[in-house]
Amino acid sequence: MSEPTAPPEAKEYPEFPGEKLSKSEYKKRLKAAATAKAKAEKEAKKAAEDAKSARPAPRAPPAGRAPPVLKNAKKGGGGYMDDMDLPSSASEDEMETVEREEKTIVLGGKTEKEERKARQKELEAARKEALAKEQAMQEDDDAFNVRCANLTDEAREQMANSKDIKIDGFSVSARGKELLTNTDLTIVHGRRYGLVGPNGMGKTTIMKLLARRKLPVPDFIDILLVEQEVVGDDRSALESVVAADVELQQLRKRKMELEAAMERVAAAEEKGGEEGSAERDAALAEALKACQISEEDDSGMQGKLAMEQKRKEAGEITEETFDLSSELNKTYDRLEEKNDATAEARAAKILHGLGFTVPESKTNVGPERFSMHNTTKSFSGGWRMRISLARALFIEPTCLLLDEPTNHLDLRAVIWLEEYLMRWKKTLLVVSHDRDFLSSVTTDIIHLHDHKLSQYRGSFENFEEMYEQRRREANKAYEKYEKQMKAAKAAKKGQAKNAQAAVKDAAAKRAEQKRAGKNKGMMQDDDDDNRGGDAAPTRWNDYSVEFHFPTPSELPPPLISLTDCHFKYPNLEGFGLDNLNLGIDMGTRVGIIGPNGAGKSTLMNLLAGDLTPTQGDSRRSHKLRIGRYSQHFVDVLSMDENPVQYLLRQYLKPEGGSYKPEEIRAKLGKFGLPGHNHLTPIVKLSGGQKARVVFTSIQLSNPHILLMDEPTNHLDMESIDALGTALDEFEGGVVLITHDAHICGKVLDAETSEIWVVDEGAVTKFDGDFDEYRKQLVAEINAELDDE
Repeated sequence: MSEPTAPPEAKEYPEFPGEKLSKSEYKKRLKAAATAKAKAEKEAKKAAEDAKSARPAPRAPPAGRAPPVLKNAKKGGGGYMDDMDLPSSASEDEMETVEREEKTIVLGGKTEKEERKARQKELEAARKEALAKEQAMQEDDDAFNVRCANLTDEAREQMANSKDIKIDGFSVSARGKELLTNTDLTIVHGRRYGLVGPNGMGKTTIMKLLARRKLPVPDFIDILLVEQEVVGDDRSALESVVAADVELQQLRKRKMELEAAMERVAAAEEKGGEEGSAERDAALAEALKACQISEEDDSGMQGKLAMEQKRKEAGEITEETFDLSSELNKTYDRLEEKNDATAEARAAKILHGLGFTVPESKTNVGPERFSMHNTTKSFSGGWRMRISLARALFIEPTCLLLDEPTNHLDLRAVIWLEEYLMRWKKTLLVVSHDRDFLSSVTTDIIHLHDHKLSQYRGSFENFEEMYEQRRREANKAYEKYEKQMKAAKAAKKGQAKNAQAAVKDAAAKRAEQKRAGKNKGMMQDDDDDNRGGDAAPTRWNDYSVEFHFPTPSELPPPLISLTDCHFKYPNLEGFGLDNLNLGIDMGTRVGIIGPNGAGKSTLMNLLAGDLTPTQGDSRRSHKLRIGRYSQHFVDVLSMDENPVQYLLRQYLKPEGGSYKPEEIRAKLGKFGLPGHNHLTPIVKLSGGQKARVVFTSIQLSNPHILLMDEPTNHLDMESIDALGTALDEFEGGVVLITHDAHICGKVLDAETSEIWVVDEGAVTKFDGDFDEYRKQLVAEINAELDDE
């Protein structure tokens, strides 16, 4: 068979050699090729732009600052200390974003199209983050194994109406690790509890299990845990807070629907006839529907029995029993009980107390960028966390759970929250590392220690005294027991076994007597930590951590100086720092305080040389080494390495030569990072664990000056104590941004320290110490709250 021939009109074109095409086929192929080429060029251009934006140009070390000793640095990246261009604190990260290349401020701003594209990316990232958090919470639920007594339906119904939470003999484990073992928890309505203990022991887990009712909580208690920031959207901060009260929103909606139904019924009755009757029936049917319970009415804060009762009560309203006027009056009464008329005013006062301003902003610059009328999506993560906190305070749940609420708050907001919660009439359970905050707010302390919960009545100071007493008594009993056992083992042949048994029996009887008695200072007797009557005395298992920064070599002053300096960000009108005349030397102690967003982190970046003043003279000693810590320290860590690998790659010994892995592990251990985390990828470490890697890195850099921006946020109390001691003993300069009064008391003294107040574009030196400044704020805030 001969090969088929092409149609007469087909011919070979130079663009498609070896093919014979008709004229129409040629045009189609040509058009398709052009489209594919254009698409490929567009994709290549987009990929090049993405790669360029994702890979920042390498920066040179700040002028006049010597970097730490590095080895084998990755291409394009410096060591921790010379490349420590950390973003500003959470409250200022929206404001303090500048593009820098070779330490030059880029004056050109983004176009409107670029800004819109960037905003879309941020919103998409926020949505993905919210989904990831939701998935993580679900994984948390699956990871925890809770063991407690099973409640019968009758027992659950009896417990349902109680406002107290009482859980006996429960245990919790996570992925095989025991967090709590056969312990008890009692939360009495109207009392304010502080939950304390070392990081990573299960405090947050307890809060989550209570909030998600994995532990038995009475059904009619509405319980709320503030654990993540509000998702940014187009609602204003004020609207978001008021919208948090689901019942209030439903009542307002029902009121409008019932009022509209009343008007329609009146019009229908006036019309009369069959048509009027039909319209009347339709209006009443819609009004009846408005009074039914929907899924939107469930805030998720109450238990199953409470929601079942609400639905049952709503279901009892039928067409025969429905009275539109009566239901509208009930709605009016309930709205009055909810203080509907003052809802926006109450929400505004809470937001103002947490640092939001009142004026409506169109430009999102200057002080108005923190206006409570701005959209939630315009705020950074730290400020959205404040909105979440404000929503919880506005709702006033029966039991409020707060996990480290003072993180990301400035000093004034922390004091306001203290004073506000001291007036809290319902139940509060708070996890915090801030001693002053706990001392002011709490009426009771729950201590998580050695897989047990011990409860103490009284202030945090009372708890510390009683804890120390228990520790001494426990160690004394252990030493006595060990001495008796040693003597029993040394008894004559044949009598040793009986003598040891007698010592053990005596110890068991003493433990039983302690458990049967009542400790006056404690809500329940936990002197033996529920170990059981046959438990022998053991040495008190104390958690200890040691921070230390090496003695720096002497440098002649000034180490850092800012003379007649001014600074403004490009395209950010209404914000700047003016007339800066400041200096830092060896031995300097400075506390920087002021509202979030006022420029504290900007000032810190100017001192470090990470920002260049727009006017004035900025100088640093050419041999100066600076240790930096910031709330966003995570960004500079190498996430794909473990802590040992990261630090071995970054640092050599001061005298030369490499560290051994065991030497690095010893340093990490002293800063409180558990041994099993030394070889864990940094990306998998918690915030507190990453903080310890950064502190170890600072120690290895041998700094002359420490610039610390909120260093306590991820630390437990023991670590804050250790950090305070290390900063106090450090012989170089220390500049500290913090709201933690305890660490300020350790590091800043009245004679040699200075307080710099950053506000309204200026840095002023406060005539007094930190305690005096704090007392002024407390007096101002008390006056505001008392006026309300």
